[in-house]
Amino acid sequence: MSETTFPGLATKNSSTGGDRKSNDDANDVVWILTSAFLIFTMQSGYALLESGIVSRKNEVNILIKNAANVLLGGFAYWTFGFSLSFGTHSVLWYASGDFFTKASEDSMGMTYAKFVFQLAYATTSTTLVSGSMAERCKFTAYCVFTFLNTVVYALPAGWMWRNDGFLASLGSVDIGGSGTVHLVGGCCGLVASIILGPRIGRYDRGTEPLPLGNPTNAMLGLFMLWWGWLGFSAGSTFGIVGDKWKYSSR
Repeated sequence: MSETTFPGLATKNSSTGGDRKSNDDANDVVWILTSAFLIFTMQSGYALLESGIVSRKNEVNILIKNAANVLLGGFAYWTFGFSLSFGTHSVLWYASGDFFTKASEDSMGMTYAKFVFQLAYATTSTTLVSGSMAERCKFTAYCVFTFLNTVVYALPAGWMWRNDGFLASLGSVDIGGSGTVHLVGGCCGLVASIILGPRIGRYDRGTEPLPLGNPTNAMLGLFMLWWGWLGFSAGSTFGIVGDKWKYSSR
């Protein structure tokens, strides 16, 4: 069992070095939160993109599903997801403790910043699956999936990004969530597509692509995702203090 430490977490120190450390943490937190807010705009991008691609009759359905990603997925991640990934008590495969995420005054800045940032990652992973399940899944069933998928995401996130995680201990590095966020979301989407099968009547008239419901929405969604991706990648340095700002700009 080992206690999880957060990058850049300040320690109480009355010396000048302690004040400098506090200022560095404040600068990192501003960057982390700003990046997290940019990542959250990707939810709007996915909603527009997916609603523009599906048929007009399912446009509202897919929009509400994207809202459920944030509402239900966010509640689940606050309740137990963040704890499974970065709880204070951890072993190789999972962590525990600190359910219903909270922090003391001394550590609340970095802890809450990390929570918001990781929450944005977690909801993005779930959103990736909604496009794979579009037009062939009941809304109630999707709500259940959204809640449970938090567990599916939280465990490998801890493996990669917790200091003593399974993959981190092997020397794995994941900048920008290419494996943790997108591989998990992609695999879940593939499994969902296989289970659900094609949309009813999809190939009754051959294999030609169906007309887009709203091409304008799809294009706007593309650019919103592009905008959010800047925060996704640049913010993955988890701060700008020291040399981190150089890698962020890169």
